[in-house]
Amino acid sequence: MELIAIAGARTERIRVERDGAGYQVTVGERRYQIDARSLGPFVKSLLVDGRHYEAAVFRQGENAWRVGWSGRSTEVEIVDPLVHLARAAHGEHAQKGKQVLKAYMPGRVVAVAVAVGDAVEPGRSLVVLEAMKMQNELQADRAGVIRAVHVVAGQAVEGGDALLELE
Repeated sequence: MELIAIAGARTERIRVERDGAGYQVTVGERRYQIDARSLGPFVKSLLVDGRHYEAAVFRQGENAWRVGWSGRSTEVEIVDPLVHLARAAHGEHAQKGKQVLKAYMPGRVVAVAVAVGDAVEPGRSLVVLEAMKMQNELQADRAGVIRAVHVVAGQAVEGGDALLELE
């Protein structure tokens, strides 16, 4: 299973794999052997690469937890990698100025519904992207003018590739 963990300004890609009774957990480029046990509804006992830790874990929302250990406490949000990519692709929409719409995952451009110079309103179809055999219509999050179109119908794209620019 692959996840994205966000704690303050730090964002890490995490991979969790079952390994017998424990887990192999990769955080960024570092790999850990972990054995985890519950000591109660909120307290976890962790054996991480042979070292023992206790952590208190409290749910803070749908995807967020407060994790306390060694006298410190941190709020951690856990999200699916696709959700993280979609946020990154659309995260600039609240800003004024240039917004770069990016592909949220690898796929193929099915249609481009706008051209340079077109004025768009929120909700207007911009690009249709096919990924994992599903077509996804990407729409304008705000009003603006199309300043650049970087793709054409039929073009393959990778996650994070720029599709168009809206100003």
